[in-house]
Amino acid sequence: MKLNSMFKDRINFQELKLLREYPLLLKLRLKKIFSKKINNNGGILVINPCIIGDFTATLPALRSFIERQGEDVDLVVIPPVKTLAESIRGVKKVYTAKSIYARNYENEVDYQDISKYYRLVMVFRISTDAYNLLKNIKYSNLISYDVSYLKYTFHVIKNIILKKEVKQWNEINFEIVGINKPVNQITFDDIFNFNEHDYNRVRELPEMTGTSKKIIIHTGSGWSIKLWSDKKWLELVKKINELGDYKFIFIGGSSTEEESFNYLQRNLDFKIYSLIKKVDLRTILLIMRISNYFIGIDSGPRNLAHLANLRSISMLGPAPKNFMPFNPDDIVIDKFTCRCKSLFYFHRESAMQKITVDEVLEGFIKLSNKQN
Repeated sequence: MKLNSMFKDRINFQELKLLREYPLLLKLRLKKIFSKKINNNGGILVINPCIIGDFTATLPALRSFIERQGEDVDLVVIPPVKTLAESIRGVKKVYTAKSIYARNYENEVDYQDISKYYRLVMVFRISTDAYNLLKNIKYSNLISYDVSYLKYTFHVIKNIILKKEVKQWNEINFEIVGINKPVNQITFDDIFNFNEHDYNRVRELPEMTGTSKKIIIHTGSGWSIKLWSDKKWLELVKKINELGDYKFIFIGGSSTEEESFNYLQRNLDFKIYSLIKKVDLRTILLIMRISNYFIGIDSGPRNLAHLANLRSISMLGPAPKNFMPFNPDDIVIDKFTCRCKSLFYFHRESAMQKITVDEVLEGFIKLSNKQN
């Protein structure tokens, strides 16, 4: 029984669900080829029901696509992303559908009142739920990521075998929409429509008050191989606290992250703060914009930190390095050398545990010295 449990921990079954996208993409391609062309004057619908990290990587290309179209679009995302998606410039209405992973927190879908006619449908990512939604919509034209996705899959496999760097996923999204990636990086304010009132509301949160420098921490992952031990988090927080006046704010959405936070608070003689399960994604992004540092493992929130241009330390797990920071000042710590990447990991001990507290502390000191 113990061996069976260990075997399950070594395989990332969630990642295998991505294989379900291929038959759905094939169905969309065949429908595009064989369906009768329909001319209508409807608007534009963008299908993008992917998890947080992937969604974040699509945003520069999505914003460029909207700008090129010259009109606002309707957008389909997963439920947790909705509040954030509503703040994107050029987005008219936001609907929700489950991702290909169909995780528990995606249950509150909402697309009942979506229009039945669109001039153009742009598909960044597909899922069973989104495909079923599309079956009830008539559209004149469809742009899909199927060819780019297939080419990218082979590119990643080849480069993993050859131990070469892979293309960044945000670059591939520009290929999908048929736009050259701009020389100048698309900024946060180019993408989102936030105002000072939005930031002031976040500043009023009890966890965000005071003059202490704010450190956002995220400890969770859907795959245990990517986790760093609670004891190391405890030691790290203690050592950073000795360096100056800092406020530690933990974010996340799972019970595991709550348990980690509670363990840390019980074993610390100073207060740390939790926003776990308390705020939505839009609020988390705004919090990151007015905070000082982010420390976390390889998951969606660290991609949000890169998007927010928040100086960060990311401890990476076994996966292609295709979601790297935009800013060269950000620090990445990666001890994984195997070719197994994001699907399986059969080493006795996770390489995450080879990352020492002092390595992360050293990275933090480098970041803080650059800010001072």
